[in-house]
Amino acid sequence: MEFIETIKPFTLIAYYIFVSFVVLLIILDNKKPEKAFAYIFLILLVPVAGLVIYLLFGAQYQKKKLFTKKRYFDKVYLNKINEEQKEDADVRIDDTDAKLPTLFYNIEQVSFTLNNEITLLNNGEEKFPAFIKELQKAKESIHLDYYIIRESDIARQVIDILCKKSEEGLKVRVIYDDVGSSLTRSTLARMRNSGVASYPYMPVVFSRLAHKANYRNHRKIAVIDNEVGFVGGININDKYINPSKSGLYWRDTHIMIKGEAVIDLQYLFISDWYFVSGQKIELEEVRYRNLSKIQSKVPTSILGSDYGKNNQTIKEAFFRMITAAQEEVLITTPYFVPDESIMNALKITAKSGVKVSLILPEKPDSKTAFYASQTYFKDLLNSGVEINYYTRGMMHSKMMIIDGAVSTVGSTNMDQRSFNLNAEVNAFMLSEKIARDLKSTFMNDLEYSYPLTVEILRRRKWYVKVICSIARLLAPIL
Repeated sequence: MEFIETIKPFTLIAYYIFVSFVVLLIILDNKKPEKAFAYIFLILLVPVAGLVIYLLFGAQYQKKKLFTKKRYFDKVYLNKINEEQKEDADVRIDDTDAKLPTLFYNIEQVSFTLNNEITLLNNGEEKFPAFIKELQKAKESIHLDYYIIRESDIARQVIDILCKKSEEGLKVRVIYDDVGSSLTRSTLARMRNSGVASYPYMPVVFSRLAHKANYRNHRKIAVIDNEVGFVGGININDKYINPSKSGLYWRDTHIMIKGEAVIDLQYLFISDWYFVSGQKIELEEVRYRNLSKIQSKVPTSILGSDYGKNNQTIKEAFFRMITAAQEEVLITTPYFVPDESIMNALKITAKSGVKVSLILPEKPDSKTAFYASQTYFKDLLNSGVEINYYTRGMMHSKMMIIDGAVSTVGSTNMDQRSFNLNAEVNAFMLSEKIARDLKSTFMNDLEYSYPLTVEILRRRKWYVKVICSIARLLAPIL
C-alpha cells in the first residue's frame, strides 16, 4: 500500500504531461477550431476515458497517408478512365433546360450524364425485390459497396446469389465496412470458397464497440454489369423491410439507376476497391452497355466525398442547392448536426422568403446526435424554418428537393460526420418528374409528423436542456 501511495503522484504527473502533449498535438493538427475544442473538452471533462476515446477515434495516425495515396489513385487512374470512356457522354448542366444552370459549376469538375432512367424505391420492401431481381439477372459482374451487411434473412439471400453467380464465372466483388457490418467467419469463408472477392473497409480492433469510429465507408452502392446501379440510404439488413421483426417502422429512400450515371457509381467502387485491396480493376471492365435501351433522359450526377476538408463535394452541393432555392427546400434526414455553413444557408434562405421544411425522426437511434440537434432548432424556427418530427417510426431517408426541379438521394446525413469524416455518395438529379415523385413521398411523410415549435422546446425539462447543451459541445466529433 505504501508503494502504491508513493507512485500515485508520479502517475498523475505523467498523466497530465501526456494529456498536455495530446492537447498540443490536437492544436498543431490544424483541426477546425470547433472540432479541436470538442476533443479537448472531452479529454478534460472525462479524464482517462476521454483520452482513450480521442486516441481510438480522433487521432489520425496513418489516415492522412492512406487517403493521400487514395487521392493520387483517383486523380491519375480514374481520371484516365473518365477521359477515355466519357469524352462524348458528358452533358454540362447549362446544356439542359434545368432551372438552376450553374448550380454545381466547378465542384470537383462535376458533370451530368443525360441518358439515365431513375426508379424511386421507398423502403426495403420496394428496394430489395428490385435489387434481388437485378442480381439474379447479372451476366458479367456484381460490385457491392455497403456500410452495413449484417447477418439476416435478406443478407443470406443476397449472399446466396453472390456465391452462385461467382461459381458461374461472374466477377463478384464486395466491400463491407468493418464497423457497420457484421458477417460471421463461416459466411466470409463461404464467400471466399465460392470465389467472391471481399474486403473490409479500414478494419478496426473491437469493431462491435467502435460503432462511432471515424473514417467509415457509409456508402450504399451496387453496380451490376455496368448497366444497373443502386444508391441511397438502405443497407443490407432485415430491419429496413417493413414490417420488421422489431416492430419499428423504418422509413427510407433508395433509387435504381439505369444508364450512364451507373459508370460514375462504378468509379467510386473502383476507388474504394483499390483502397481496401490494392488491386486495380482493368479499364475494359468499365464500359457503357446497351444505352439504346434507356428511353428517358434524366440529367444525373454522382458525387462522392470522404475524409478531408478538400473533399467535401457533397456538402458544397448541398450548400449551393439550399442557397440557390427560390421557392422551397424540402429535406429529410435522420441526423441533424450541421456545421456553420449549412446552418447559415438554411436560416438565410428561410429569411429570404423561401419555404424551408425539415422532417427529422422523433425517436432516432442516436441519442447524442438527437440531443445535440435540439440546440440548433430555436435559431432555425426563429428564422422561419419548419421542423417536423416523424412519429411513425425511424426516419432514415436522406433526400432533398429544391423548387420542384432539383433533387438528391444518397447516404449523406445532414451532420458533420457525413460532411467531414465518412465516405458518402449521393445522386443529384435535374428532373421535375423525379422531384415531383420525391416531394410526394415527403408530403406523405409529413402526414405522420407534427410541427416542432419554440414553445415545445421551452417546455423541455431543465436536465434535458443541460444534456442538449453538453451534446452540442461534442457536435463536431459526433
